[in-house]
Amino acid sequence: MKKKLLIPAAAIILAVFLVIVNRDLLSYSYDTLLEREFTPETDAKRDYLLLGPLTLKPGSYILTLELSSEGYGSGIMLVDGNEDNFYSADLPYGETNPSFSFDISGETKQIRFGIRYDPQTTSSLRLERVRITADHIVYRESILRHAVLSLLLIITALLVILRICFPETLWKLFPAFSRRKNEIALLMLVCLTAAACYPLFNGSSYVRGEDMFFHITRIRGLADSLQAGYFPVRDQLYWLNNYGYGVGFYYPDTFLYFPALMVLLGFDLLTSYKVFLVICSFLSIAAAWYAGLRISKNRTAAAASAVFFAFAAYRLSNVYYRGAVGETQAAVFYPLIILGLYEIFFGNREHWLYFAIGFLGLFSCHIISLVIGVLLTFLFLLTQIRKMIRRPEILIPLLKSVLLVAGIGAFFWMPMLEQSLTNPGLRINNVLEGSIALNTTNYAFPVQNLLSRFKTWNFAWQADCIYPGWSLLLVPLLGAALWNKRTGSVKTADFLLLFSLPVIWMCTRAFPWQWEPFLPFVLRIQFAYRLLLPASVMLSLSGGIYFAQLIRERNSSLWLCLLTLFCFFSTAFPVLRESVQNRTVDKRLFVMQDNRVSGGEYMPLGLDNTFPGKNADTVLITESDKPLTVTAHKRQKLGFSFDYEINNEDGPVHFSVPLIYYTGYQGTLTAEDGTVMKIPVSWDSRGLVNISGEGLSRGKITVQYRKTTIQRIGEALTLLSICLLIYTDRQKIKDKIHFRRL
Repeated sequence: MKKKLLIPAAAIILAVFLVIVNRDLLSYSYDTLLEREFTPETDAKRDYLLLGPLTLKPGSYILTLELSSEGYGSGIMLVDGNEDNFYSADLPYGETNPSFSFDISGETKQIRFGIRYDPQTTSSLRLERVRITADHIVYRESILRHAVLSLLLIITALLVILRICFPETLWKLFPAFSRRKNEIALLMLVCLTAAACYPLFNGSSYVRGEDMFFHITRIRGLADSLQAGYFPVRDQLYWLNNYGYGVGFYYPDTFLYFPALMVLLGFDLLTSYKVFLVICSFLSIAAAWYAGLRISKNRTAAAASAVFFAFAAYRLSNVYYRGAVGETQAAVFYPLIILGLYEIFFGNREHWLYFAIGFLGLFSCHIISLVIGVLLTFLFLLTQIRKMIRRPEILIPLLKSVLLVAGIGAFFWMPMLEQSLTNPGLRINNVLEGSIALNTTNYAFPVQNLLSRFKTWNFAWQADCIYPGWSLLLVPLLGAALWNKRTGSVKTADFLLLFSLPVIWMCTRAFPWQWEPFLPFVLRIQFAYRLLLPASVMLSLSGGIYFAQLIRERNSSLWLCLLTLFCFFSTAFPVLRESVQNRTVDKRLFVMQDNRVSGGEYMPLGLDNTFPGKNADTVLITESDKPLTVTAHKRQKLGFSFDYEINNEDGPVHFSVPLIYYTGYQGTLTAEDGTVMKIPVSWDSRGLVNISGEGLSRGKITVQYRKTTIQRIGEALTLLSICLLIYTDRQKIKDKIHFRRL
């Protein structure tokens, strides 16, 4: 009887939610804040294009403004992709919320909105907000987005119904959750994630991180490149006026394909970015829990480890202050590396895959974190040198891990190495060579920050704002409380604590990074305080073990709640409050800019990030740096073609094509008689594609990015390594089954 009532009730609730989610399926809405003011003192009489381009399908639209105007004679205008004015209207006198109706007829158009300002008749005009809406217009992105949301709702409803009415069926599908403890653990991880990600759940705003725009542009570049048919994506579209930016050669994008696919499914960039951060936070907290469970064999210790790491100050700073998406992803994999080393040296060496997966994860998201992981692993191996000498077979899992990471990661490291060797004009080569100066004021945090409870963030002085937080300072105190109890798990916690202390020292200005033996390393990782992330993982795992040993399962739930409250209010709450109060920005103020390249490490040395926007599609003569007479041109994907005419009396001429040069561009020249010849491509002084006219006064030159042989070999090695791993695992499972039968 209970099931008969629950199922119809759940179906009705699901139907209501589906209606709510899909109520705007056939509507279009664009809403942005401008806060643009026009005055006679600052603005001349002319047309000002303020927005766009926006891609609108055929249909009827309503344009609504929020403004304040003193005077008359000014108006609005809409221009199409050819910059032809297809709609204009005067601003009505005295209205603060005027609305205008316009139609898009024929084909889909790219439009831009602008203001026609006349200072002689309008003393001041302040435009606050622009909104464009439409009903009964079908957009592919809208259909895809609503389909995904509806599917997620249906799956969630089915899981809830199965859990309540048919738990045996659910447990057959997910055997791990047949144990109530696992369900409780999952619920705890979800709650910790929700608490740590609170500022991300406001759909009308976003938290401004320092590198956030750089990483969001990476997501946009990936989405545009995937849509254009490139995979794997290395040289990304969208950046720098579609000149192409080879960020993917040096900054791994593997996990960013997920938010990029969300964008292709119709979700906006900020939503995709925030969803990705929430998922990374959940996985990093879950990884700390899992590593704590495997190392301690104690669920209380695992839960406490998750609490410590969920509210670790530096992990939160990466999410909300620094916008460090690479390190936010790396937080998922450091616990697996520690777990892998524990299994190899103190547990079951057959579980070496944890170590390999951890490093493969770092390899796939953040090369600097990979370098840090290699350094800390090397230091750990030094502490185990005697064991390795006595038992050299312990090196076999380490060697397997290195080979596996190198094999699966071949799709990334081989093209990166090729690019560095064949394209020396990139700024990143100076970083790799360590030929840059150390920023002595912003590479490590002051020693006194070790005792800080909270530091207000200052972009100009980031290092001064880094600190471990009081929650992690509790860990040594917990260890001191167990001074007379040195059991096996406590010894493991002691090792993690003692190992983390010098790592934290390396994060401070007390460590002599300026000395010659240490300087090359810190120059390559940019900021010594990055070491605080793996140190936080070690302290979290150590603190979890200490905590479990102290309470000895006595009222463990109560003590865990108290620990959670202490860690949250002493460390996390100040960061979250600061983020919401001072770093939250209205979503309508978000504007994409294709020239936000952060430090521009992957640009050519001679190229300014404003040049592509100013130069646009202009082809230059390399020898004189003057525009070329181009009769026709076309930019398509990562390519550019143009018809030219030139006087070759002064000798052969080279052309500077509006594409940033990376190894992989190929060129062809079509003569007047139709003959097509391949011509070599190189780089010019700016780092743009440089190509010769081969002495012809007329012709058509086409430059297009293609995969190189090295890239194809790397991808083949990656596929081969994955296939070998799957085959080996399947063979091991078959061997175990055969052994049990015997």
